[in-house]
Amino acid sequence: MTAFDRYRALLRKLSNVRTRHPQGGSPEEDAVLDDLDDVWSEMSEGERAAVSSERARALGLSEPQDSASPPPG
Repeated sequence: MTAFDRYRALLRKLSNVRTRHPQGGSPEEDAVLDDLDDVWSEMSEGERAAVSSERARALGLSEPQDSASPPPG
């Protein structure tokens, strides 16, 4: 399984965990978020761009974040 596939699977898992624990902050949610960070660092820029919309929805971001661009400011 590629890093891209693992990342998408983790996003689905995060959605399921948040459904079971709507109050948030569960140890399981924290573990999935940590795993997402680890796998994100393994992905290519192209893979990150391809999953950006799905990532934004799953993480509750207002819009996809461009991993190649520096933060505004």
